[in-house]
Amino acid sequence: MAKTSTRGLAFGRVLLMMVAACGGGGTGADDASPDADAAADLTADLTADRGADAPGDAGPELPPIVEEGTLARFDLSVDLDTAEHFYDFPWPSDLRLTARGTPAMTHIPSPGVDLVAPIIAIADQRPGFPVTPVAWFRFSADPAPRTRDVVIAADPTSPLLLVDVDPDSPERGRLFPLVATTPPVDGWVPEHLLAMSARPGFVLAPDRTYAFVVTRAAKDAAGQPLGIPADLQRLARGEVPAGARGAAAAALYAPLWPTLDGLGVARDQVAAATVFTTGDVVAETARLSDQVLADHDATLGPLTVDPDDGADHSRYCELHGTLTLPQFQRGEAPFDTEGLFEFDASGRPVLQREETVPIVVTMPRQPMPAGGYPLVLYFHGSGGLASQVVDRGTIEFAGGPETPGEGPAWVLAAHGFGAVGAALPVNPERVPGASSIEYLNLANLAAFRDTFRQGVIEQRLMLEALDGLRVAPATVAACAGMSLPAGEESYRFATAPILAMGQSMGGMYANMIGATEPRIEAVVPTGAGGFWSFFILQTQLLNAGPLLGPLLEAEDLSFLHPSLHTMQTAWEPAEPMVYMPRLAHRPLPGHPVRPIYEPVGKGDSFFSTTIYDAIVLAYGHPQAGAAVWPEMQQSLALAGLDGFLDYPVHQDLQSVDGEPYTGVVVQYEGDGWSDPHTIFTQLDAVKYQYGCFLETFRDTGTATVPAPAPLGTPCPKGP
Repeated sequence: MAKTSTRGLAFGRVLLMMVAACGGGGTGADDASPDADAAADLTADLTADRGADAPGDAGPELPPIVEEGTLARFDLSVDLDTAEHFYDFPWPSDLRLTARGTPAMTHIPSPGVDLVAPIIAIADQRPGFPVTPVAWFRFSADPAPRTRDVVIAADPTSPLLLVDVDPDSPERGRLFPLVATTPPVDGWVPEHLLAMSARPGFVLAPDRTYAFVVTRAAKDAAGQPLGIPADLQRLARGEVPAGARGAAAAALYAPLWPTLDGLGVARDQVAAATVFTTGDVVAETARLSDQVLADHDATLGPLTVDPDDGADHSRYCELHGTLTLPQFQRGEAPFDTEGLFEFDASGRPVLQREETVPIVVTMPRQPMPAGGYPLVLYFHGSGGLASQVVDRGTIEFAGGPETPGEGPAWVLAAHGFGAVGAALPVNPERVPGASSIEYLNLANLAAFRDTFRQGVIEQRLMLEALDGLRVAPATVAACAGMSLPAGEESYRFATAPILAMGQSMGGMYANMIGATEPRIEAVVPTGAGGFWSFFILQTQLLNAGPLLGPLLEAEDLSFLHPSLHTMQTAWEPAEPMVYMPRLAHRPLPGHPVRPIYEPVGKGDSFFSTTIYDAIVLAYGHPQAGAAVWPEMQQSLALAGLDGFLDYPVHQDLQSVDGEPYTGVVVQYEGDGWSDPHTIFTQLDAVKYQYGCFLETFRDTGTATVPAPAPLGTPCPKGP
């Protein structure tokens, strides 16, 4: 049973006060404000509930409240649910949640571009605020200019702060490094805006309360200290301001002040602050897919040995079949229109149709162990096919073909694993002619979220269906070397442990499915990036800046810009970066702590080294092996993870609950003729490491990453 936290009680009070303030039927600030008795009761309640966190007597001789200088907009009375007043109070804020607990983004100013209306609509559907938040503060005049390539230290003396203020958090008072910008005015951005966020890669904890803080030392464009809005001064004194949201603000800001006191940040130096609570889209995706698994099944059709070469592979037998899956996206792929889930009155997704997709299964050409062959789920890359698990072999020379039959299944079979790959949503087997980025439909950006949630659902259903897979000996009679142990009548897969790997888009799925499927116990994401609002401007695949700028009618696009952060807010349920820390560092309740092997390539055409420098922070991985690019160490230093681990890497990290696990990033150069995005199939060193990582976990219950060695070298069995 979940405990009742002091933060939860206070957050509930904030929502109740907001609803009460908005529900009185009046239109003026006086009509909507709680009366003086209610405000007094609030102060008394908070004092009793929070002790030192409560607004209270700040001393008998307080100076008069004076507003001077450049001031942040901090209006507790105005209706913020209009484009005109959207920036009249900081964002994000728990004062700006709907009654459903979702971000009130409907009225964010935008140029009225048709492209973004569906994105804004689904941003309003997610729980709480992102764990990759961006804050916006509007001032009365220009704040001091800032550029987003300068990292602001996680230090109490910094002029901008992001701090954990949650009374129930074991990390209360933790600061995060930041980046900030002062974007130019456009159809999204008003005058005098300051935008700030955690340095890319720092993912906040879910269901936790944080604050962005601007101190007077941030200064204005003239170099003068910033002023302090009157109501913020009142909150710092422990008073309850007037206005529709005054009482709710007092409750919300109560934990901020003692947290800053403990850091040595003077209350009278706080020029602007906003307090917000993160949501948990990972738990939401897990819950959604759990509901589908309870209500629906996937149907696995008969398997047959591939007539082309299924019995010709020296290491494994290749079988092909079909998988029939329930579909929950409305419309037709690739979803130029629609593409979203529809929910019934109970909140369950409504079945739209079924689709039958190809599936490829491999079993090692060796005796089956008692209980079945150990299984690795393989998720193919964007533009890939179900058969990629078999045929995505090495490219031997520039412009050459992929060696058929020597894909991941070939590597895995040498370690005794079977493998399975199925066609994922919008791949070319399901959408003829689909491109390598078909999932990113610029005609309908909103569909992106549910395309990936559909993929998570499908693969979890597939795993459940595989439990019932039985392959008769006659079916694989052509595959010499296979045999059954005593008491077994058919070939099958073991139900545990279930391991997973994926490449590129499949690496994204490895993170998402790995974090939400409790049966998956170890993960190998390769070519795996994320942080979509950052990636979309970074990747070599797209020259997106010049395209998206005019399309969105936005200037100086970055992940801090309101247009792209609105997209990030809407897409976070499909953002792999927020799933990465949930694999092992902070898994969902009842889920295992999963070891992770993360190889990354310099020159990857999909994901830049800058992206990988952020992704490694999201995982929380230290580095082993050679330093192919030094900037990753600079990134890791921000989290205290710099330095290099010695091989073999084994149980080097701990989850938040103290459970040890193996987690590591290894950098590689490419081979000189192929895209380093594909080091998982081009480099024997990577193949050896991921094969041994999975083998050691299967055999010992803990994973080991050995030093690179030629394929066929025995795997170490311990640290």
